Amino acid sequence: MSSLVFPLLLRKQILAGLLATSCIAVFLLLLLYPDQRHSPLESLSQADSLIVTELTRFHIGRDRVRTFEYHVTDGFTRKRYVVTVPQGLSQTYLHAELNRKLREHRVDTVAFVNVPEREMKVLILYNNKIIRTLELRTDTGRT
Repeated sequence: MSSLVFPLLLRKQILAGLLATSCIAVFLLLLLYPDQRHSPLESLSQADSLIVTELTRFHIGRDRVRTFEYHVTDGFTRKRYVVTVPQGLSQTYLHAELNRKLREHRVDTVAFVNVPEREMKVLILYNNKIIRTLELRTDTGRT
C-alpha cells in the first residue's frame, strides 16, 4: 500500500512543480514583453489619418467626404466628417473596422443609427472626450 502512495505523491509534486514553473514563465513573459499594440495617440491628426486610411480602404474617395471644424476651447478643435457611402456598403462593418483600428490607440467609438434616414453617427472618443464625429450617410441616388 505504501509503495503505491509514494509514486502518486511524487507525481503530484512533479505536476505541481511544472505548473508553478509554467506560471512563473508566463508572468515573466508578460512582464518583459508588454502588449505594445495599444499605444496612445501621438496627436489628434493621427486619428484623422486613421479615419482617412480606413475610408480609403473601403474605396470611399475624398469627393465623398466633407470635413467641418468646430472651435471648442482655445486648445481644441473638433472635426466632423460627413461621409456619403455607396449603397450596398455596410456602415456597421465600416464602423467595426474603424473601431478595431482606433482601439489599437486607446480610442473608443460609439455609434448611433437612424434607420429611416439610413444614417449612422459615430462618436470618436479619446480619454472620454469626443474628439471627432463621423456621419455616415447612404447615397440614395437622389439629387
